[in-house]
Amino acid sequence: MNTMNKLLILGINPSSVAFRRNHSLHRLGEWMTFLGYDTYCFSNVIPYEGKYSHKDVDTNFVRKSIQGHDTIIALGGFVSGVLKRMNVDHITMPHPSPLNRNLNDKKYERAMLEDMRNYIP
Repeated sequence: MNTMNKLLILGINPSSVAFRRNHSLHRLGEWMTFLGYDTYCFSNVIPYEGKYSHKDVDTNFVRKSIQGHDTIIALGGFVSGVLKRMNVDHITMPHPSPLNRNLNDKKYERAMLEDMRNYIP
């Protein structure tokens, strides 16, 4: 268990789907447990549900969210692109959505998690 590193995970926006077993946050929780984190912070770059675009990102909110965190993890390419444009150092993980077809391959998922151990303190 890692308690020294202040970790923030950033997603895109809240889901309109009720939490359930295969929900993105369920999978993310399993990943973080595998990586040795039972405590971490989570936020989104867009605060509301529904369709979104880059113009919906509140960069002031994102900057405030990342303050005080040692490691920032972007879930997926959209969030990583936001952080790149903001010049924020971060690590990118695949989005844990059940719609992410790469995650249907358990070998891919396991290899990705093993690789993440090299990047997350």
